[in-house]
Amino acid sequence: MASVAALKAEGNSLFGAKNFVDAEKKYTGAIEASASADSKGLAVLYANRSACRLSLKRYLDANADATKATDLDPTYAKAHARLATSEDQLGAPHKSKESWQKALDALPKTNLTPAEETQKTQYTAGLRAAISALAQLNNTKHYIPNANPRQPGGTPFIWQGNGRMPWDLAAPIVARLRNEPKTPDNLRSSAWVIHHAYEDWTNGLNMIRQVKVLDERTGAMTGMIGAIAHITNGIMRDPRVMHIPDNEFIGQYNKQITLEAFQTKAWTEAGPEIIIKEALERQRTQGWDATRPALSITIRAWIMRSMMSLGLYQQHQVAVEFYRNCLTVIRTLRDHWILESKDDRGVIFEKSFIFGIQGLYLDALMQSYHSSNGAESLEVLSNLFKEAKVLIREINETSGQPREHDPADPGFLSSFFLYPKGEAYAMKGFYYNKMALKSGNDPKEFFRKAAQEYLTAASAYPEDDEHHPSFLNAALGHMFSAGTFPLREIMDVMKRIRLSVPKAKAIWERSSLGAGGVWDIFAGVEKEEQKLRTSIAEGQCTLDSCVGIAGEN
Repeated sequence: MASVAALKAEGNSLFGAKNFVDAEKKYTGAIEASASADSKGLAVLYANRSACRLSLKRYLDANADATKATDLDPTYAKAHARLATSEDQLGAPHKSKESWQKALDALPKTNLTPAEETQKTQYTAGLRAAISALAQLNNTKHYIPNANPRQPGGTPFIWQGNGRMPWDLAAPIVARLRNEPKTPDNLRSSAWVIHHAYEDWTNGLNMIRQVKVLDERTGAMTGMIGAIAHITNGIMRDPRVMHIPDNEFIGQYNKQITLEAFQTKAWTEAGPEIIIKEALERQRTQGWDATRPALSITIRAWIMRSMMSLGLYQQHQVAVEFYRNCLTVIRTLRDHWILESKDDRGVIFEKSFIFGIQGLYLDALMQSYHSSNGAESLEVLSNLFKEAKVLIREINETSGQPREHDPADPGFLSSFFLYPKGEAYAMKGFYYNKMALKSGNDPKEFFRKAAQEYLTAASAYPEDDEHHPSFLNAALGHMFSAGTFPLREIMDVMKRIRLSVPKAKAIWERSSLGAGGVWDIFAGVEKEEQKLRTSIAEGQCTLDSCVGIAGEN
């Protein structure tokens, strides 16, 4: 068996060669073989493994290692710096500010070596960046992603809908549909989706409003358990239900998550590696009743962290990290507990729940693309395409149907099977669009593929969901860009947009997309359709003509 020193040396060599995966393994081996009495040596190993995990963008695991390193050796400057770096990447400048300062304080005050001078410069820059980020965060108003979910930006998070928000408009439609024959079209209406999402969200919101701190000194609290499950169920059904109803919400939510995490002994700081290890041990020694609720709150807290990171602070990478951690923990533990019942292991291990997270993860990846550049943007794009294909394949493998014990309410199939699949096809369209723009060769084939993916995405949504005409419109733009689609097909897409708009507007008029002017865009498409009809009638072109952006080919 290799010595600790040998394993560390091999890890250092691999790290220098940027082979972070194998370097991490060597440091892990060294940690496991290290004598617990050697706290300073062990701190170096944990800090080195933290550096590997930072490079692999596993920020929670890196954070856990760096925290361990600072506990073992509070005087180790590099450990504090790596902790600060992980905190920056996790969107916590209030923590990284302190860690950067501790890193600086751990350096000698005089007679610094050239290496220490470099560290001081880096740590000082990190501290300044954290202070700036914290100031910006404190000044951030409540924001949600732009009305066009495929583009970066923001619109006010607190909505003043005056009773005409999608869930308000859906309520009477659902009441009518309940009294009508259960036809496929009726059962697929997006009214069911947003109605049930809002029911879950409101139930959770009402519970959150009950939480109170009884004693500020001891932190004693009273409240209702189950609110976090309700609000995250609502988000999973349809993330468009997420909104800040009043100025008290953030504070009340933080109290609620503190209460439920304490009651269930959820993991509030650890990364996936520690959680997986401890969850297996907890289930073995304490049983399902101690493990199931703790994992549920941990995963659901990460979902909310991701939603708020995207919606409030535009921290795209933070959302990507926490969704990815959700999937890592769930998939790994599901493999261990594949034969266990839903009642034992919990709903978070059901395929439907996983599909819901995957759909949210895709959206976060897409948004992170806009805040990346260079090689990083290509990596994000590649990951987005890969994850979209994985989601489509996995849903297809389930035959796109809920299992017998899944909820049978109208809207469940759309929320957890059809909509995530549609989102995945839209992301493939997004991928081909960006590849077309980056292509140094003829981009027409990429545009053609993008159009086809967006057409498939639109079909996953009912005509009365705003995403149906929206994705059709995205397909239409790429059809023109490709210049290889006959007018017959182009006119058909225009017709589908025209026919679906009144149905979608009846529910989604005041949505985020609607606030961004999407209905005016659709009105413009209808005008273009009429112009093309006139051109055909006047013999300027035929239904077999292929028309591109610059005109007829």
